Amino acid sequence: MSHSQALWSLSQGEALSLEIGPGARELAVAKGRVWLTRQGRAQAPAEDVWLEAGQSVALASGSRVVLEAWPQAAFQLLVPPAGCLTNRPPCKSAP
Repeated sequence: MSHSQALWSLSQGEALSLEIGPGARELAVAKGRVWLTRQGRAQAPAEDVWLEAGQSVALASGSRVVLEAWPQAAFQLLVPPAGCLTNRPPCKSAP
């Protein structure tokens, strides 16, 4: 898979809802700016985060997020190194 194939793209006004998992992920913004809303729970309210190119955020397994591009963006959803356990097949890193 090439680097460009590993990128998700959002156009102006487009939103995307993601359920994370199985396992934790890291969302890394490659281009543009993203408005990310994490789903709230009884013990923790919903949280809004702005991310620009070069920034990333850790996302817990089982969490739900909504992303919107401002005005457009490209991002990657990565498995963090801690997600590569020794009892699983080796993780492949992006080229």
